[in-house]
Amino acid sequence: MIARIVCLILCGLMTRAALAQDLPSDPTRWINSPPMTKEMLAGKAAVFYFIEEDCPNCARNWPGVLEAAAKLQGQPVLFVVVNSGTPRPEFEAYLRRNQVNWAAIHDWDRSFESQFGFEISLQNIMQLQVLLPDGNFQGGDFRDIGGSAASAAKTAKWKVDPTGLPDNLRPAWMAVEFGSYPDAARLITRGLAGKGPQAEFAQKLNQVVLDDLAARTTAAQTAIADGDSWTAYKTLSVIPARFKGFEIPADLPKQVTELSQNDDVKKELAAQKLLIRAQQSAAKSNMKAAIAQLKTLAKDYSETEAGIQAQVYIDQMNAPPATPETPPTER
Repeated sequence: MIARIVCLILCGLMTRAALAQDLPSDPTRWINSPPMTKEMLAGKAAVFYFIEEDCPNCARNWPGVLEAAAKLQGQPVLFVVVNSGTPRPEFEAYLRRNQVNWAAIHDWDRSFESQFGFEISLQNIMQLQVLLPDGNFQGGDFRDIGGSAASAAKTAKWKVDPTGLPDNLRPAWMAVEFGSYPDAARLITRGLAGKGPQAEFAQKLNQVVLDDLAARTTAAQTAIADGDSWTAYKTLSVIPARFKGFEIPADLPKQVTELSQNDDVKKELAAQKLLIRAQQSAAKSNMKAAIAQLKTLAKDYSETEAGIQAQVYIDQMNAPPATPETPPTER
């Protein structure tokens, strides 16, 4: 029971009617990659290969799996391997031993795995989940990882076609494609000062960033006009960090400060802090405090995002686990 409550609080499960699996945000959970988000992967496909590291058959499969993935090189699809709870040093050694340089999720507490309703073990050694370009997950076939990836990639696309991309702008291109704009800022600035393909591709990349910034600021202004100060605050408050290195509207900091004084925003922020405290209590296995904090949150902040989420956690604490259909297990 305690383990289930901890999982609910730490994994951030939504109601089963609107299940929304998400990716780990903690940088220490990622290997060979910075943290990825659904937003960063929007429009692209991503294949998540869950494996049991103690399974000899899984290890023997790696050459074929890597070969299948290599055939899709250059396509807008990302391959990610997810471990089954082993310590990070062991997982890193496993990746080196099998020559796997994919992005990897160190799922030490199985919190990512648990969102999909299965448990990797020697009785269930592999699973495949595919993140589609529309942001939804669907089950894949671990026996045909290349086919599952190719199918998902059919509707995926790059923001900027890399044909003819200068090598020195490739890191900036990858950063822009996956939404890590600060990592691209300096290279784009240098490229804009160049000539020929350098300036051409730098301009394309810069325009992607500017279009994203414009879309976010427009959405925030629409929210303000609609009286939705919380949505506007959430949208604008992350812009300085997300677009670091690029020019942002001069009045944006002032707008964020003004929105932070709005009563609805203050209440949402207070609720968020209480939810974080509940999560911290759960992480320390102080379940009595965590449950009490969730109940207070659900009662006193019932109309806030965090209050609604707290009620979801409370409702699910004693709910039976889902029993998803899974592909046959190989041994």
